[in-house]
Amino acid sequence: MAAAQDNGATIPAAQGSLAGLPRKPGPHIEKIKALQDNCWLELGSPAPDPNWGRARGRSWMAKMPLATELRGAFLYGEGQHGYTKPDGHYMDDLWLYDINAHRWICCYPGAQAKTLRLQLNADGFEAAPDGRLIPVAQQVHGYEMNTYDTDGKRLLSMPNTHSYWEKAMPQRKEWLKPPPADASPWFYEPGTGQWNRLRTETSGPRTGNGDTLLYLPGRKQAFFLHRNDGVWIYDTTTNKWRSVNPKGPKPPFGIDATSCYDPKRDRICIGGGSYPVAPAGANAFWIFDLKTDTWIDPKPKGSPCHGSASYPTKNAVMVYDPSSDRVLLVFHSFHDDKPERLGVYVYDPNANAWADEALAIPAKLGQNRQAKNGFYDPQLNAVFIHSAGDSQDDGTIWVYCHRRSD
Repeated sequence: MAAAQDNGATIPAAQGSLAGLPRKPGPHIEKIKALQDNCWLELGSPAPDPNWGRARGRSWMAKMPLATELRGAFLYGEGQHGYTKPDGHYMDDLWLYDINAHRWICCYPGAQAKTLRLQLNADGFEAAPDGRLIPVAQQVHGYEMNTYDTDGKRLLSMPNTHSYWEKAMPQRKEWLKPPPADASPWFYEPGTGQWNRLRTETSGPRTGNGDTLLYLPGRKQAFFLHRNDGVWIYDTTTNKWRSVNPKGPKPPFGIDATSCYDPKRDRICIGGGSYPVAPAGANAFWIFDLKTDTWIDPKPKGSPCHGSASYPTKNAVMVYDPSSDRVLLVFHSFHDDKPERLGVYVYDPNANAWADEALAIPAKLGQNRQAKNGFYDPQLNAVFIHSAGDSQDDGTIWVYCHRRSD
């Protein structure tokens, strides 16, 4: 991948290695298509990017946003706090997992920590001397704060900034000031290989750790939830934020919930948040109805995770499976010495009920204590899980098929 050096900020050349996607499907694709109901497949370690190696694991980052037309899913958000990779780049890098080729593509290798030199542009965003915007240390973790604009064909990312970068890049203090409050999400444009962010000229939400960002296909909008600022809608066509005053009671949990968008019912499913977790006896799985801007406690039959109210982004990924019309909660990791909680929990929206029993996940995957991230691919009708040590380049890819037919 050709790259340019701008005062220490290594920036991929326009289009870079995303040019030519999607690639011809490799032989592993037929293995995925051959998976039977409730079966897993270990694909092994993806091929490295020829210049930048393999993507590193990152904890507290549930969702890898899928770009269907590229046949790839993005991996973004830091791992260990303030981590600089052995090649000298800060771990605010962006990667694409190429599904068809089972390989990693480095979209942005991260800031060159020792030599980084930037400036603020007229809008108050960090930029290289030629004007290209650089998202330095924008996410202490990815949480559920990255999503893919399927209409505009670009990654959307909301920042959750921090101070862990100060040891690695102390020179950044020379130019850095708080960004403007009226700002859009960050955009990564696959067609140009560049980052962008816009002033919205309308008030925008605060952002913080463990927020939620979900793109709403067809609406050309994104749903954003902040613990204190509540629900906001970002309109990608007008570049404006709208604060929502929802009806109904607020969810009983705090940050770091897992979530998914149910397009059939035009609603957000969200749950398992932390700080606080839902109190004993309360339901931890909630719905936001986008047609009426209403929070709903569905009071479903049963509950996931053996009744636990905690299934945050470190431990689980929630996806909507349109082929079976089910919400899948893949509880892939445990940290409380309770491996019995591992499993795929299935929610039926029509019955408003969780299945009585969890579906097993491979012990090799669930009990390896690695960081995990995942996505659902409707074309292959499969859930992909990336498992790697936090900030380590030892990752493997696993694939799960819930149901092939009704």
